[in-house]
Amino acid sequence: MSDFDLYRPSEEHDMLRDAIRSLAEAKIAPFAAAVDEEARFPQ
Repeated sequence: MSDFDLYRPSEEHDMLRDAIRSLAEAKIAPFAAAVDEEARFPQ
């Protein structure tokens, strides 16, 4: 075991990060360009 293993994210952390990324890609990304163009804060 190297010292760098202490800083490696756990498997649960990686799974959570992947789930959040999928959610953001499915629910947020499709509307992001319109929100930016209209300079508004989504409700």
